[in-house]
Amino acid sequence: MVKEGIGRVIKIGRGNTRYITIPADVAKDDRFPFKDGEHVKVIIEKDKLIIKKIE
Repeated sequence: MVKEGIGRVIKIGRGNTRYITIPADVAKDDRFPFKDGEHVKVIIEKDKLIIKKIE
């Protein structure tokens, strides 16, 4: 079963960097593939944002 939730896009400060929140229910799932502080690859593909582990 796919775990899903509603997150938000947040701008902090005057820079152009954006942060995306991930709901706790999704982040606590055993299948959540990321660890805190881990670098990830972010890709825009048409109308989707793809986040991948860096191998």
